[in-house]
Amino acid sequence: MSAGGVSRVLLRNEMLKMWKRLATWVTLGFFAFITFMDLGGDFWSAQIKGEGSFALPDAWPAILSEDAMVGLIFGSVLVILLVASEFSWRTARQNVIDGLSKSQWFAAKLMLVPIIGLLLLTARTVFGGTLGWIGANMSDVAGPFIGLPHVAAFGGIFLASLGFGSLALAVASMVRASGPAMAIWFFWIAMGERLIALITGQLFEGARPFLKYLPATAFQGLTDYKQYDPVAFERAVQWAAENERPAPEAVDVAVLAAVVATWIAVFVVTSYLSFRKRDM
Repeated sequence: MSAGGVSRVLLRNEMLKMWKRLATWVTLGFFAFITFMDLGGDFWSAQIKGEGSFALPDAWPAILSEDAMVGLIFGSVLVILLVASEFSWRTARQNVIDGLSKSQWFAAKLMLVPIIGLLLLTARTVFGGTLGWIGANMSDVAGPFIGLPHVAAFGGIFLASLGFGSLALAVASMVRASGPAMAIWFFWIAMGERLIALITGQLFEGARPFLKYLPATAFQGLTDYKQYDPVAFERAVQWAAENERPAPEAVDVAVLAAVVATWIAVFVVTSYLSFRKRDM
């Protein structure tokens, strides 16, 4: 069988296993509820209560904002649940006994990272975009519903989802148990990296400019919508000046994306080497 044929078979098998898992439906259910409450609440406030506005194209900053982190978190949790459980249930070993090579098994799990990330991000974008389209007054729309900044923000958030997902894959491959793997992943995202940055910044002042390139910090940096939209960035600068707050720092998105891509490669290679060197 050709490489393309093998990839299709691996993908089909992973999709069958994923959609049969209760963990998938529970995770997606919670994600759908939170997304509905978030964007649906904004739409309700604008349309029913008359508080603010939720209409395209002005609604894109709310849709493609740091709140999209919810999808990145749920996606990473799902990656951990789907990967780590195969070790604890011994199905990974059985798959290899049944004829899959270790590389093929790992490739199948690696496919889950972009698929899950794209699924959740697309769901949020389509749902929010539909609400924004419903709320739009066509006579007041001067520009296109979707512009280059919106596409760039979508791409940046998707790359961030690959970063968080690859970190989840690495933790799941090394820990091989869902509960501990999720605990480690959440600790690193919520506290671990911040503690390292704080300690390192205190001990080595010259390292401070580079601490924003630590993995989780870099991943989250790509979810900042105003970095893709010059108009939104200028509004943020103006708001900061009017409220006597520090002005937002302009980020070189290309450099940040390159750093994130490097971290993704590091985590994928780490996952693979950890998987290969240990018994199943």
